[in-house]
Amino acid sequence: MTTHCLRPHLRLFLLCCLPLGLWQCAAHLRTVVATSLLEDMVAATNQQDDLDLVVQATPGYLLLLEGLRQGDPDNRHLLTSLARAYASYATLVEIDSPERAGPLYGRAKDCGLQALRRQKRLAPLLDLPFAQFAPIRTALNPRDLETVFWTALSWGAWIASRPDSMGAVAEVPKTILLMEWVQEQEEGYLRASPHLFLGVYHAAIPPALGGKPEQALYHFDRAQELTQGRALMVPVQKARYYARQIFDRQLYTELLTGVLAQPVDGAPELSLENAAARRLARRLLTETDAFF
Repeated sequence: MTTHCLRPHLRLFLLCCLPLGLWQCAAHLRTVVATSLLEDMVAATNQQDDLDLVVQATPGYLLLLEGLRQGDPDNRHLLTSLARAYASYATLVEIDSPERAGPLYGRAKDCGLQALRRQKRLAPLLDLPFAQFAPIRTALNPRDLETVFWTALSWGAWIASRPDSMGAVAEVPKTILLMEWVQEQEEGYLRASPHLFLGVYHAAIPPALGGKPEQALYHFDRAQELTQGRALMVPVQKARYYARQIFDRQLYTELLTGVLAQPVDGAPELSLENAAARRLARRLLTETDAFF
């Protein structure tokens, strides 16, 4: 067939492909524009001190993100945003409905892992046993930090919601390795959250089973130092895990009553988190006699 004869066929092929290319471009552009708007929504939400309002409004936000994923399923930024949204929502839901939080953390974990799997250098390592998984530390780079953080956080919380699953518990070392990597990269990330996560981990395990209360205390105190005492969830989790683990009733009550004595709006960007911390502190105080 001559070049002249090929031209009509080539033109037809290009015309057929053009709508697909435009659709893919439009889907990506829609995601970029929408996620930019959603970032502003996240910033505004963090300044809300009405916890119930945010809990009621978040499902609509999650469905919007899921809709965007339908049109752009391989977008790592979008998958990371979903992991963050599901994990953040689960954290709020867990205060009053712990049984609902586990599946939400599971969705967050799945989104985070999907985002990591979009990286060819990481994908082959994620499902391997820990010994073969561990080299992922050298394969990660600073651009992965946000995705790694939300994946590790939600993965660890999901495991905590399934204490009777030996398969889930066996994955704990992977989450710790990932969060320790985040801490090494930026220990103050998201209000020292890596330290808070590691503090909970070391305090939640009884010393007889390998827990390290002194290591937990270091992480909690370092988080307190890095946040300058403005993040009220730090003393709440220190009371919930460390004070209970060492059976220190006085420390437990002092930390929780101290949180309730502080204003929610002391740091506007922490209003939502601090409102959640105060609600959790009230609940934990009602449980004092059950633990001491």
